[in-house]
Amino acid sequence: MHLKAHAFPIVRMDFDQDSPGGLDESLATFEALLARRQEFVLIGRGANRQEQDHEERKTLAIWMKRHRDSLRSYVLALVYVAPEADDRLAAEAGAATYEKFWGYPMLVTANDAEGLAMAGCLLAGESISVATRTHQQADR
Repeated sequence: MHLKAHAFPIVRMDFDQDSPGGLDESLATFEALLARRQEFVLIGRGANRQEQDHEERKTLAIWMKRHRDSLRSYVLALVYVAPEADDRLAAEAGAATYEKFWGYPMLVTANDAEGLAMAGCLLAGESISVATRTHQQADR
């Protein structure tokens, strides 16, 4: 995963691209974002079809546990952009598990414009309901 924070509090996360320094660099970037102690929204893309080895999964789980409180405090959500309907359905099916692991929700949308709108609502303190997401998806 590669994080880009040039438009903070909107942080782009590309699951198909690795940071030049690999997982360690990605986690260091994530940690720096949490150290700001400001709320932000992740907008993610990509299927991340690469399999993580056991050590990477272990590193990620340890890091997440160490930062659980900060993740819950400052990451409002991951807004996952999935243009393909099948990808959206798969992401929505895994959203509850994602939230349980990471401590913040994963919202799924079809395009970047909807993702930015959702992020704006979240940053303004508005909640994104399941009904709103379903209504947006029905409008496509």
